[in-house]
Amino acid sequence: MKTMHTGQGIRLITALSGLLIAMLFSTSTMAQDDTTIVGSAHDFSSQGWTGQNGEICIVCHTPHNAIAPDDGPLWNRAMSAATYTLYEPNTTPGSDIQGTLFIQPSGVSKLCLSCHDGTIAIDSFGGETGAVFVDDINADADIGEVVATVGDLSNDHPVAFTYPASGTDLEIVDAAGGLPLFGSNQMECATCHDVHATNTFDELLRVDNDGSDLCLTCHTK
Repeated sequence: MKTMHTGQGIRLITALSGLLIAMLFSTSTMAQDDTTIVGSAHDFSSQGWTGQNGEICIVCHTPHNAIAPDDGPLWNRAMSAATYTLYEPNTTPGSDIQGTLFIQPSGVSKLCLSCHDGTIAIDSFGGETGAVFVDDINADADIGEVVATVGDLSNDHPVAFTYPASGTDLEIVDAAGGLPLFGSNQMECATCHDVHATNTFDELLRVDNDGSDLCLTCHTK
């Protein structure tokens, strides 16, 4: 058996350590690239209309002179004035959820609808009126199915309602199964979607919906 000299052993260990560090750094970098808004469906920096610097955040946020600061964090977008046609649930009369869904979207969902109801151009930010609408980029992303100025949300999952306590007639999981609720336990668009693409799946979903896993996070079916 051939004995390894101490110097060779140190050099080998050093080389292996360097390789391991490089692999870990590469893996960390790849994971970060896959879990940020950069390169996600909400990265419009390559569209040209975001400005010469290709800014990503400016489409929704600005550090100065926000045009709708009361609606969202340093909000830089025009807000939709649409009145929506809402989903009408087939629920058990008298259940906790009965009647709570017939309200107009508010809160963080209203921010999402400033692009996704199709009434306001995506490039309408910073006080400017744009001309590029969400269905120009992705027809499926226009969830409002706009007719004139009225958004039709009647075939979409309700949002901006108080998530009810679980019950036998509701067949839901307490506290939305760990998905985030907003305000006073409000279920919003951001309950299922993370707009900043942090550890998300297709359609910026918080849970991979293979096998309906996202649905089953809340619904016990």
